[in-house]
Amino acid sequence: PLPHQNHHHSSRRHFLSLSAVTTATLSLSSLLPVTPPPAFAADDEEYVKETSDVINKVRNTINMDKNDPNVATAVAELRDTSNSWVAKYRREKALLGRPSFREIYSALNAVSGHYISFGPTAPIPAKRKARILEEMDTAEKALLRGR
Repeated sequence: PLPHQNHHHSSRRHFLSLSAVTTATLSLSSLLPVTPPPAFAADDEEYVKETSDVINKVRNTINMDKNDPNVATAVAELRDTSNSWVAKYRREKALLGRPSFREIYSALNAVSGHYISFGPTAPIPAKRKARILEEMDTAEKALLRGR
């Protein structure tokens, strides 16, 4: 056979062997038990608990007296907690439409933005604080309703 024909046969042989492996793999995989991706409902309890913890931490931190020597530490802890919460849950498509998620996310942005701009010991202005606390209440009610 000519070199060109030899190459053609080896390519065809390679393709056929890959096809056979693929077919065998697909056939074998159909015999294995199918485990669906974990449903979010299993993690719902964790979301509710962690979100409730964030709500409490936000309330406690922004309601601290501005002269409390622990304010800066509490703000740093709140930032760590909120960064972890956001990193964990913002990619969960099942959560993006939930009112509890939207309210918390919005409030965390407001709190974080304030402390980044004005420092960890700067008190949150009354109007902003009232809006954040209202978002916490709304989120908490939504959580209780499973939303």
